[in-house]
Amino acid sequence: MTLRRLDLVLTIAMALVVGVLGAFDVVDTTVTGGATLATLGLLAVSSLHGRSTLATLDRSVAELGRTLSARSGADQLLGPSTSGIDLDLGAADDIRILGVTLARTVRNHYAILCRRLEEGATVRIALIASAPSTIAEAARRSTMADSPEVFEHRLRPTMDLLDDLAVRAASGPGRLEVRLLDFVPAFGLVALDPEQPRGQVHIDVYSHRSGIPEPTLPLHADRDARWFRHFITEFDQVWACGHPHAPGSAGDVAARRGEHPHGSRRHPAAATGPQPAPDGGDGSPRLAPGELGAGGRGQRQSAGDTAVHHHNGAHAMPPQL
Repeated sequence: MTLRRLDLVLTIAMALVVGVLGAFDVVDTTVTGGATLATLGLLAVSSLHGRSTLATLDRSVAELGRTLSARSGADQLLGPSTSGIDLDLGAADDIRILGVTLARTVRNHYAILCRRLEEGATVRIALIASAPSTIAEAARRSTMADSPEVFEHRLRPTMDLLDDLAVRAASGPGRLEVRLLDFVPAFGLVALDPEQPRGQVHIDVYSHRSGIPEPTLPLHADRDARWFRHFITEFDQVWACGHPHAPGSAGDVAARRGEHPHGSRRHPAAATGPQPAPDGGDGSPRLAPGELGAGGRGQRQSAGDTAVHHHNGAHAMPPQL
C-alpha cells in the first residue's frame, strides 16, 4: 500500500473512531477535540502532498512539450508525398484537386473518380494549360529549362484521362469541372469535402528538383481550422483564375487517340507526308483551323478568347496506367 493510500485510510479510521466515541460519550470532550485536531492535521499533510505531486507533474509535462517541439515538430507535421494514393476518396462528395500536370494523381485515382462521378459527386480539377509558355515556366521552376517536353509528355495522358472522365460524367449524376491555368501553381492540393466538419486536405510542397520525394502536409477542418481555410481559399483563388476546359465528345477523344470515331484507324500525317498549308505571302506556312502545328497539336478556338487544346493522334501517347 502506497503512502498516499495509507494516509487516506488512517484519516478515515480516525474520523470514524472520534465520531463514535463522541456520539456515545465514551470519552470527554477534551480527548475528542484533540483527536479531531489530529485528524485535521493529517488531512492538511495529505493535501500538501497532493499539491506538491501535481506541481511536479505540471513541470514534467511542460518540459516534455518543449522537447517535442524543439526536436521533432516538423517530422510530426510533414511526410513524404504519395500523390494522394493513401487518401480515401470513396466517401467524398466534394473532391478538389490542384497541381501542375497531375500525371500520377489522376492516374492513381482514375477508377475511384469514375465511381464517385457515377454516384453523384462533384469533382473539380485545376492544372496547367498546354500552352508553350506555361510548359516552359513549369520546366524552369523545376530547373529543367532545356527540357520542356518532359512536362508536355506528362500532361498528355492526364488530358486523355480527364476527357474520358468527362464522357463518363456526362451520362451520370456527378459533375466534373476542369480548369486550365496559364501559370504554375505554388503547391499541389487534394481536398475532400472541404465545406464539411469532417473535411481534410493534403498539401504537396513543390520542390525545384524533379524526381525527388516532396513533403506533404495533412490538414483537417476540425483540428487545423486556420490553415485549412487558408489553403481552401487559395484553391478558390486559383480556380477563379483558370480557363474552363470543355473536354471533347467521344468522337473527339477517339480522334485524339489516332482512331476514327466509327472504329477504323486514322493514319498519322507522317505516314502520307506533310501537306503544305497555304502561306501568308512571306513563305511561312499558315495553319488552317484543326491542322497540325510543329508541336504535333491541333488547336481550336472556343467561344470568347479561351483556347482549348486537343492532342493529335500522330503524337499522342497512350496513358500509362
